Amino acid sequence: MTISESKFLWGAASASHQVEGGWDADGKGLSKWDVYTHRYRVTKAVVGKDQTADVAINQYSRAQYLKDIAFMREVGLNAYRFSLSWPRILPDGTGAVNDKGLDYYSRLVDDLIAAGVKPVVTLYHWDYPWTLSEKGGWHNRDSIAWFREYAGVVFGALGDRVELFVTMNEPFIDLFLMDVVAENVRDRRPDPWLATSVQYARQAPALHHLFLAHARTVADYRTSSGKGMIGMAVPLMPTIPIDPAKPEDVAAARLADGVINRWPLEALFQGSYPDDVVEALRTYNPDFLVTPADLDVLADNPPDFLGVNFYAPVYVDHAADRALGFRWFGTNPDRVRAFNGPVRPEAFYDLLMHIRANYGDPPIFITENGTGYGDFDEVMEDGIVKDPLRTDYIRRHIDAMLRARRAGADVRGYMLWSLFDNFEWIQGFERRFGLVHVDFSTQKRTPKQSFYAYRDIIAKNR
Repeated sequence: MTISESKFLWGAASASHQVEGGWDADGKGLSKWDVYTHRYRVTKAVVGKDQTADVAINQYSRAQYLKDIAFMREVGLNAYRFSLSWPRILPDGTGAVNDKGLDYYSRLVDDLIAAGVKPVVTLYHWDYPWTLSEKGGWHNRDSIAWFREYAGVVFGALGDRVELFVTMNEPFIDLFLMDVVAENVRDRRPDPWLATSVQYARQAPALHHLFLAHARTVADYRTSSGKGMIGMAVPLMPTIPIDPAKPEDVAAARLADGVINRWPLEALFQGSYPDDVVEALRTYNPDFLVTPADLDVLADNPPDFLGVNFYAPVYVDHAADRALGFRWFGTNPDRVRAFNGPVRPEAFYDLLMHIRANYGDPPIFITENGTGYGDFDEVMEDGIVKDPLRTDYIRRHIDAMLRARRAGADVRGYMLWSLFDNFEWIQGFERRFGLVHVDFSTQKRTPKQSFYAYRDIIAKNR
């Protein structure tokens, strides 16, 4: 099957908290990230600046997002992946529906379809309702029912027009990185990025509940006559031992692969968890138990597709002071370093072929792929922003993806992160990933060199 013979999706991705703004508009409830950036001041502690996503890039304004849809059409997108703010729809996480919030997303879906852009909807991209966070969040097994209730509201309102749903985005990063950093900042620990084995083990039941909520929601979608496809977007990072001659580094890389990659892949497609991961976590949390009945729920409800978020592989070494004894970020041997790790498009190809060979050849959508390098790669010149390094990254990774597709990987779409610069979580506004530069003080948009390169790639391959 060639690209031209299929309905391949060329898109871009975003997340509600990173782009919408309107953090307290029209009855929206608080998310945990509203609290992190106000009460906890995560961005001030980690970035050193007092930044929030209260305005972000102002896409809660229909006038603004209609202009942004015009950029989508100009670059040639036929798909746009965006997430819904759970507390914008259910301010308390459960119970009363905020009609204004739901209407906003319904109108956005209609406007995208009218522009010839397929909406790809992510139900949960980290903006967990704060009311439910205070009840334990994903640590509370009731979170499975909470999420199913929320998803049911969305399916009822948007399911007639949306054909692709993503249940959750990057559960590992959400729970094992972002929430741990926020906890460490709140508790004023010297190094917020330094997670402990106890913290990882404490997060394990929460991740288990999240996987169960996903599986139950997949079943609900199918019984509610959902006519489209539903899956999960997971961060996949091939792990490379820093010193392949050191058995301890090899073992550390293997365990890191289990926690980051094999855990979600086996949960989604094999209805199981890796034994080495469970054993390592139970060393620090003996109460972490997974029942055969829970695994049956996972096995009985595999996703329709896998969303692959790939940015870079990670170099791993043994480190006794790191969670579970492995250090999985911070090492980048590249002379010019991207924000998100070593640039290895060949690892992208290998990953896609690995999934094909070992996990049943599932349909795949690349739900995130992109990069940023900093101001030295973004220079305003002749009315556009020159970003040759990002442009090169995008071209090489798309080439790797297309090569995997020609080799048999069932890749059905590519959604670049991201179309616009936005609020990058604990990095605030300091890291830009967009094809379109955003002046956060004026909201002025300026296309970058990579914008035109992506437009040419889409035109060539459509």
